[in-house]
Amino acid sequence: MRFFPALLALALILSPAAQAQQDWRDVDWGDFIVRAGGTYVHPKADSSTLQFSVLQHWDLFRTKWDQDSDTTWNISAAWRPTEHWGVEFVQLFDAHYDVDLLRFNANPGRDSIKLGRYSARSSNLFVNWYPLGPNCLGRPYFGVGVNYTDFRSEHLDREFNHFLVDTDLATGIGDLSLGYSWGWAGQIGMDLTYNSQSPWLANIAVLYFDSDTKTRVTFPTKPGTDHFRAQLNYDPWVLNLGVGYKF
Repeated sequence: MRFFPALLALALILSPAAQAQQDWRDVDWGDFIVRAGGTYVHPKADSSTLQFSVLQHWDLFRTKWDQDSDTTWNISAAWRPTEHWGVEFVQLFDAHYDVDLLRFNANPGRDSIKLGRYSARSSNLFVNWYPLGPNCLGRPYFGVGVNYTDFRSEHLDREFNHFLVDTDLATGIGDLSLGYSWGWAGQIGMDLTYNSQSPWLANIAVLYFDSDTKTRVTFPTKPGTDHFRAQLNYDPWVLNLGVGYKF
């Protein structure tokens, strides 16, 4: 029977401690921010020359990739648990590129040929530092992190396919393929609001990330298949403009 008085005494001891423990709903978890907006992507697009595994093809000697910039969309989610530090995930949706080969020697009167097209989708995870306090209407931040880029929707252009067949390199339609990449990423941005108490904000951010991948042009031949290879340095500068909401 001594068990029940001891249990009652333990309950009386633990009761104040349980009452003193803070409810998780009352804990200050910091700020949560979600954003969406438009994106301008300017890739470096520097590539090593398309070449066989051992020898070089003369018509492709010293060729260079050329592609325009593109616009797309972005979404992001940030958590700022402390006044000056936070983490952020930024997703850039597909940017589409048409690729020409410059310094191409096979077409008389021309120095280029259409190579193909592809898309790139990038995911970025940052650790951000906010030098100013929460009462500032403009809060700049600096972030470093990692990037993953998936290259997709590749297509070898008809003009380059004709070149392969006309020069007896290929017996049919070829294929362009790019892989994926992991690399470091950096960003500088600012959140702007007209009132420090308002949950709505505007955002501008400039990102740069390291992104390299292997390129292959595979084509059928009489013995089987053959391919060219190259190294693509995507390495884009990115401008994000968006609107966000702070919880």
